[in-house]
Amino acid sequence: MKLDRFINRPVLSTVISILIVILGFIGLATLPITQYPDIAPPTVSVRATYTGANAQTVLNSVIAPLEDQINGVENMMYMTSNASNSGSADISIYFKQGTDPDMAAVNVQNRVSMAQGLLPAEVTKVGVTTQKRQTSMLMIFSLYDEKDQYNIEFIENYANINLIPEVKRVTGVGDANVMGVDYSMRIWLKPDIMAQYKLIPNDVVAALGEQNIEAAPGQLGERGKQTFQYTLRYKGRLQQTSEFEDIVIKALENGEVLRLKDIARIELGRMTYSFNNTVNGHKAVSCIVYQMAGTNATQTISDIEALLDDYATQLPAGLKINIAQSANDFLFASIHEVVKTLIEAFILVFIVVYIFLQDMRSTLIPAIAIPVALIATFFVLKLIGFSINLLTLSAMVLAIAIVVDDAIVVVEGVHAKLDQGYKSARAASIDAMHELGGAIVSITLVMMSVFVPVSFMGGTAGTFYRQFGLTMAIAIGFSALNALTLSPALCAIFLKPHNTNAPLKERVGTATKEARKIFIARYADSLGRLMRPGITLLFTIIAIIGMIFGLFSFENHPVLCVVMIVISILALAGMTTDKFKNSFNDSYNSLLGKYKKQVLKFIQKKWLSGSIVVASIALLVVFMQTTPTGMVPNEDTGTIMGAVTLPPGTSQERAQEILNRVDSLVASDPAVQSRTIISGFSFIGGQGPSYGSVIIKLKNWEERSTMQNSNIVYATLFMRAQKVIKEAQVLFFAPPMIPGYSASSDIELNMQDKTGGDLNHFFDVVNAYTAELEKRPEINSARTSFNPNFPQYLLNIDAAACKKAGISPSDILTTLQGYYGGMYASNFNSFGKMYRVMVQAEPDATKNLESLQSIKVRNGNEMAPITQFVSIEKVYGPDIISRFNLYTSMKVMVAPASGYTSGQALQAIAEVAQQNLPAGFGYELGGMAREEAETSGSTTGLIFVLCFVFVYLLLSAQYESYILPLSVLLSIPFGLLGSFLFVNGASAIGSIPALKMIIGSMSNDIYMQIALIMLMGLLAKNAILIVEFALDRRKMGMSITWAAVLGAAARLRPILMTSMAMIVGLLPLMFASGAGANGNRTLGTSAIGGMLIGMILQIFIVPALFVAFQYLQEKFKPMEWEDVDNSDAEPEIEQYTK
Repeated sequence: MKLDRFINRPVLSTVISILIVILGFIGLATLPITQYPDIAPPTVSVRATYTGANAQTVLNSVIAPLEDQINGVENMMYMTSNASNSGSADISIYFKQGTDPDMAAVNVQNRVSMAQGLLPAEVTKVGVTTQKRQTSMLMIFSLYDEKDQYNIEFIENYANINLIPEVKRVTGVGDANVMGVDYSMRIWLKPDIMAQYKLIPNDVVAALGEQNIEAAPGQLGERGKQTFQYTLRYKGRLQQTSEFEDIVIKALENGEVLRLKDIARIELGRMTYSFNNTVNGHKAVSCIVYQMAGTNATQTISDIEALLDDYATQLPAGLKINIAQSANDFLFASIHEVVKTLIEAFILVFIVVYIFLQDMRSTLIPAIAIPVALIATFFVLKLIGFSINLLTLSAMVLAIAIVVDDAIVVVEGVHAKLDQGYKSARAASIDAMHELGGAIVSITLVMMSVFVPVSFMGGTAGTFYRQFGLTMAIAIGFSALNALTLSPALCAIFLKPHNTNAPLKERVGTATKEARKIFIARYADSLGRLMRPGITLLFTIIAIIGMIFGLFSFENHPVLCVVMIVISILALAGMTTDKFKNSFNDSYNSLLGKYKKQVLKFIQKKWLSGSIVVASIALLVVFMQTTPTGMVPNEDTGTIMGAVTLPPGTSQERAQEILNRVDSLVASDPAVQSRTIISGFSFIGGQGPSYGSVIIKLKNWEERSTMQNSNIVYATLFMRAQKVIKEAQVLFFAPPMIPGYSASSDIELNMQDKTGGDLNHFFDVVNAYTAELEKRPEINSARTSFNPNFPQYLLNIDAAACKKAGISPSDILTTLQGYYGGMYASNFNSFGKMYRVMVQAEPDATKNLESLQSIKVRNGNEMAPITQFVSIEKVYGPDIISRFNLYTSMKVMVAPASGYTSGQALQAIAEVAQQNLPAGFGYELGGMAREEAETSGSTTGLIFVLCFVFVYLLLSAQYESYILPLSVLLSIPFGLLGSFLFVNGASAIGSIPALKMIIGSMSNDIYMQIALIMLMGLLAKNAILIVEFALDRRKMGMSITWAAVLGAAARLRPILMTSMAMIVGLLPLMFASGAGANGNRTLGTSAIGGMLIGMILQIFIVPALFVAFQYLQEKFKPMEWEDVDNSDAEPEIEQYTK
């Protein structure tokens, strides 16, 4: 391959590299930064309100007609809905990955409009809203009253009127809303006084409709040939409480008028009174901010934080802002850990390469190649629309090993030529690249081909694979470009001939350098007496361990940091001594001699090599079947969520008392920084007084000890809550790793009743199922928030009595709705916004069953007690009724037991369901669990098979053989087996009771599968180089056996170098701590295990496989000798046969 141009024109090579680095920096500066790519499926939400209706009524009259029309909308995956006793209806439609969310919203809206005619008038009056749901939650912040001097209405509306509009205008914000309610003009009716004046709620509503209106009377003097023209205006909608009080309801017989203030109390209040918020025990309102797709999350959050900091100085006295949750906290901490690992990996790789090459000039070449290839990758990531996220950064860490490998191949090739007696580094570089150029291109194509099938995988897992795989492929491409252009040019400049007869001028220069070297050598000799090779190696290992475990942090370990710096300096100094270099070379030469003998044994004992291959493949299949599976490991995000479920029928006052006790319990934990309590709402389902939520922000990772990770904190809180708070069910859980699926990281199980039977029977079936489920060791808990025992009163209307009195049942129901349920009567404008006017009986008039006695319904000109026409029966029913894909459902949240993965829990769920669920009852997974179940099937296996096929076909084309590539492919399972061995070993250590909560378990999740795909490419690369060099020697006329032995010997040093560089470089990932530690550990452990086991077995088995398959190949197609004159091979034969 002709690459002389780049070696002869080093400026051209460096210009190419500088140019792509500049482009890379441009991409780096403009790429959006997110935790994960846009993974969650597009979701459209449909909401409606039927004021005063119970859950069953909402389900029958609102949700059923809407779902019938929406079902089957284009690209829909599944649909969930909730109907509550508060009158709210909520339908969520989930679409396939890749669906345009805007088009999905339009399609759903078209379906909703088809159902409008079937909905009650009260629902269409309020309106049915359809909107795409923003899935990526950036931040939850709270506005709280530090001195408790403001009422909740003021705080909520201050946030709504002043703060939220500003936040929505921040670039990158998709949506922002307040977890509270708007102002409302509350008209609290007095039923007893209204009965005296023979009034019912509809009369008040009618009066509001007549007198609280906007109008357009017109103009005076238009075309009237006058000097002036006047616009007629009407005062329009009322604004002040006093104006509403003066509304005329009725003209009395004595000539006076009855005004609204005579029959009702009017105040500027809240839309509903079911929500309350506290932050650290103070009244508050919480606000949620969502990200707009494709924007820079970190920049958006930083802009919001700057806005909030600025606003904090303008708030009314006593109001403060608290950030309860910020995606930046975990994101920055995780990216910080990955970047730190990237830097540590670079340093460790540099050290390992220097130990092997023993020459700073040679070491600088791969050291330059690494940042050039990695930085250039960012430019292409920008072009293809990727982001900087945990996946792409993890790919960068793993790419270091591959990038350095390419550079080392070039450096080793040039050194090999110099060892053969080349007098010019430039000539050595040219000849080396003639031999290596084709191999580098073919290896690059093979490695990139491993990641090609990944790009075609759909769904959430496909997004993961695509982001990682393409990042790796791009980095590999730039690495190959460097290896073909920059690295050989640098070799020609930096490297020096090993033995030279230089002219006088050069010899004078050399003498000067030698004098300097003698001076340094004297210093090195004195150092060498102190730093023996063994001590140098020991100090190097200590320094590496110190780097892995963060002992170089002066802030955390001031004394150890100083000690580690001294040890590192001594280790580096020791490496520069001739004694260390000579000792290392002697050890390597001894190892090389033993290695060639062992390779020969493996070649001669073909049964042993064959047995190892077969056993490895068999064990790999076994481990692939038995290793627990998962999707994404749960991490310590610095936030814990909580859900409080109180007994059915609990009053708001009682609920607030219990939530205050939960708040005190949380506040007592030393790891907690702040806590937010939300009354009347649960993150895992449920609205009303019987539900509450907790958002706990933990202290920064650096401020917490190992025993204060989020797993231990929420387990401790859960156990304490079980003991202290007996009146409620209190659950604590980690937020989901991938936003947009559900509020919890637990498995979402949607139990379905396909028989359409009684809810109580369905509830009994679900309870029996969860009881059996909790008996399984894989399951920690299986809980449902559904409860059919909320106390209710069933209203029976005597139709005959109504007929006799001349009234209709609808008159009775409308009157009851006006007094008890509340009616949306009109609107009013204030603070530049429009608010609702709500009519309802005052609280004291509706507080118990006896209050019905004072409720009257109009019968012509007379008022009759409503109790004459209705009878009341005490019953029990649900607070919320849910459906999943048109079937009645109950959501069960399943938490895997400590030491078990979500994959094992899913298997247990399926087994228990098969054994215990009656006919007509089933379940469907929702959220992340659904993606995991679909991903862990045949799709992933197919991807790996395709990777093998791509590699096989490319190698077949390269070797012009369908047989020889098997010597490469059959060596890949060694490394894959090593990954499974290490991951299962780490899981076994993590299952020790004392370490369960600290280390946890590992599984065959996305991170491990990513490492496996990367290993397929890297292991194939090592095997290809051995086969390539052996084949070259075979073509020179050597026997197959000696061609294999000498080819393997020639590649041993670079294979050991690159493999050790990767293993040592990834040690910080394997022992990661802090944010993102679980994913990093899985990635590091599987990559190190695969590389270590794969490399050890490959260097012995691949030569044997080459001999076997080359022998077969030559049986079909005899060898065509390329070169019968082997004089140029003599130095190499001499070099490797010593």
